[in-house]
Amino acid sequence: MGTQIYELSNNTIHLETIENMKSFCPLYLEGLDTLIFQPKNPVPAISVDWNGDIMLRIDPKTREIVGIEIEDFEGYFVTKYPEFAPIWKQVKKAVKKNQCENEELTAFLTIVQDLLHDLVSKQGSINIMPPSITGQGSLI
Repeated sequence: MGTQIYELSNNTIHLETIENMKSFCPLYLEGLDTLIFQPKNPVPAISVDWNGDIMLRIDPKTREIVGIEIEDFEGYFVTKYPEFAPIWKQVKKAVKKNQCENEELTAFLTIVQDLLHDLVSKQGSINIMPPSITGQGSLI
């Protein structure tokens, strides 16, 4: 039996809530090469694959972005989107230590939010990971 992928339009997810990122706490999992942005108090969400590059964490009730996950961050993402490299080099140590309250990190979150906003707004639709993988229901 095949896996079903659901598709949503930009209008279904409140993409303007990517602005929430400015208050998120970044965390870099070096062993997994995964960069995560999440609120200090995580919210239950479903994972949405955005163009194979990032996973948006979406609150299924409000359809707001409540987190972002970028797998293979240094190995793939920064290579594909080199505009992330300079700011990442500056803040990597602070992010690895999970230091949320830091002026450099505030600037990092603002820059990443702007870059991701541009990236996300250029795409026309997104694919939701199947409920059997995420353990959550779909947004449809």
